[in-house]
Amino acid sequence: MLTVPMDSDPCVNLIGIDPGTTKLGVGIIRVDFQTRRIVSSDAFMLRGDWLVHGDWIPNIHGDRYARIRALTETLLEIFVRTSAWRISSEAPFFNPRRPAAFEALVEILSGIRQAVHEYDPWQKLYTVDPSSVKNAVGAKGGSDKDIIKKSVLQLGDLNYQGAKPLAELDEHSIDALAVAYWSYRTTFRQDP
Repeated sequence: MLTVPMDSDPCVNLIGIDPGTTKLGVGIIRVDFQTRRIVSSDAFMLRGDWLVHGDWIPNIHGDRYARIRALTETLLEIFVRTSAWRISSEAPFFNPRRPAAFEALVEILSGIRQAVHEYDPWQKLYTVDPSSVKNAVGAKGGSDKDIIKKSVLQLGDLNYQGAKPLAELDEHSIDALAVAYWSYRTTFRQDP
């Protein structure tokens, strides 16, 4: 059985990511490793266009590349600051009505994977399909954003302590928190 050394922090941080090249959601769930209960959670959105500094990268490589690079660097900082224990992201999905969006999702997932590797080359990036994330929070697979938010708001064990009230979070933050919750359920509760 895996145990935590006596002098270490008994909590681990699970990071959930809702990928996007302009708006990327990050959810953090802190779990007591011994009790397997959520101690706290937080969620926020990163804006790729706000993170880009200088204009030479977009001028040479394009705006999307510059946003992905800035988001990758910021994610690495978050992983280091939180001592991320498990990192999960929603997997890209192909929408036939918006086929060009798939390429951007694949590119940002590559950036996320790069940040994970730079953080810890032995760490795996877990990817999860949107339906599994929805099921983890108690919503049906085809549910829309409003139902997902309502389902996340009804989770009794989140122990949310973010700076912005849970009910006021944007859809990307909510989705990222749902991904982190999927990670929690699959890691500690073994039941979604």
